Amino acid sequence: MANEVTTAAGSAGELIAAEIVSRLIIDAAYAEAVMPPLVRVADISGDSTLTVEFPKWPLLSASDLTEATDMSNTAVNTTSTLITADEAGIMITVTDMLLNGSGLGGLEPYAAELGKALAAKIDADLLSSASALTNSVGTSGQALTEANFLSAIYALELGNARGPFVAVLHPYQVSNLRSAIASSTGAVWGGPSTPAADVGSLGTLYGVDIIQSTNCASVNVNADRQGVMMPMGNQSGLAYVLKTGAKTEFQRDASLRATELVVTAVYGHGCVNTAANGGVKIVTMHE
Repeated sequence: MANEVTTAAGSAGELIAAEIVSRLIIDAAYAEAVMPPLVRVADISGDSTLTVEFPKWPLLSASDLTEATDMSNTAVNTTSTLITADEAGIMITVTDMLLNGSGLGGLEPYAAELGKALAAKIDADLLSSASALTNSVGTSGQALTEANFLSAIYALELGNARGPFVAVLHPYQVSNLRSAIASSTGAVWGGPSTPAADVGSLGTLYGVDIIQSTNCASVNVNADRQGVMMPMGNQSGLAYVLKTGAKTEFQRDASLRATELVVTAVYGHGCVNTAANGGVKIVTMHE
């Protein structure tokens, strides 16, 4: 086997406290993942299935009636999107020589990084699902502008999306947005405050929360980054299916004189509403 961790840290005897390391990994995974709280979530951890069918209702319209005239029946034909949970994970191998040094605390950095790796995978998967959204703003090869941001808001409003809205953007997109606002005359802001100060991780612009993520997909042969603006929670067009959260197991490899740390999760992701009321892609220049 290759890629074993061999620098000094940890204590072999402490591996009996696997649940401690597991908790460190789980805590890191949940702390680092930004997307699951923002999208539609189906928890099937207690169900005997790996799939969830998300229904989509048709747009119904009422009409005027004529006295003494029978009403016409309106057909209600729902569609649905099926999302299947699958495995994802990461493994590192820690040698006994590494584990004979500084106690269980030496494993903490590895546990944290494993949790972060799993969180990044979940976020990247959910953000890549935004590619299925029908509506898109921005121009390939061009920096994100304030006008693009406003166009995304309008697209959601025109599609009768329910707020509040959230935008998940790559830091480079946020940087370009800051620059665009900083060079504006600022008349729209109605006051002396600097708009750029409101833009950043968990900042707000035009009532839309902005969250930065380096996991925003690289698209158009790496020419652009794909962010997304969408309704939050159950109104989001993106969905996350949770079957099994972060799980840690230790497996001893005696001949290698090492222990494998295996972290896995079972989840699904997808776009269950591609229409404007589900979200809008924001595709602009790559860094």
